Amino acid sequence: NEYKSYLSMVSQYEQDYSVVSADITAKIGRIPNLYGKEKHDLVGEVERLLEEASDLIDQIEVDSYSATGDQRKQLSTSVANYKRDYDTHVKNLKKARLSYTDENEARNELLGVGNEHKNNMVSNTERLERSSRRLDDGYRMALETEEIGQNILNNLSEDREKINNARNRLNNVDSQLTQSSRLLNTMYRRVIQNKALMFVMGIIIVGIIILALYGMLK
Repeated sequence: NEYKSYLSMVSQYEQDYSVVSADITAKIGRIPNLYGKEKHDLVGEVERLLEEASDLIDQIEVDSYSATGDQRKQLSTSVANYKRDYDTHVKNLKKARLSYTDENEARNELLGVGNEHKNNMVSNTERLERSSRRLDDGYRMALETEEIGQNILNNLSEDREKINNARNRLNNVDSQLTQSSRLLNTMYRRVIQNKALMFVMGIIIVGIIILALYGMLK
């Protein structure tokens, strides 16, 4: 009776594994058609079923050690088959996780990154163009300022030349005035000398006249 109960329990483990395995196969088949959170949730559910399946295989393997004869050989063969089936489920789950939906998501993500990169490039290009225009405006203003400064320097040079010419003319006028002043002084001295000479001559003439009259009166 105990052995029959044991065999019944092992048979129940095998039936449970068959149900779990079938459920795993069905759910793995749905994974490639799902997206985002729904897909991740189903993957997590399959992983939990795989843990349950692994526990059932371990339990069947442990119980097989208590079997005898042909029953033990049969259970060992079943355990080996279950392990191969389990490994197949694990491989299929990995493939399903890397299904075309993930490729589409990755491609869409890359396209999104590409569009964002493109938008950033456009924005950077616009900023560079604005900076280039500002530099061109600044360069043009610098040229205009340089031209204005050159014109001012030219005007200052002309004004300096005019001032130098005026200073030279003033120096000439001053020289001429000095010469005129000297000439006037010379003429003034001569006039004074002539007046003095005429005054002396007048005195002499008056003296001669007085002497002549005095001589005639005697």
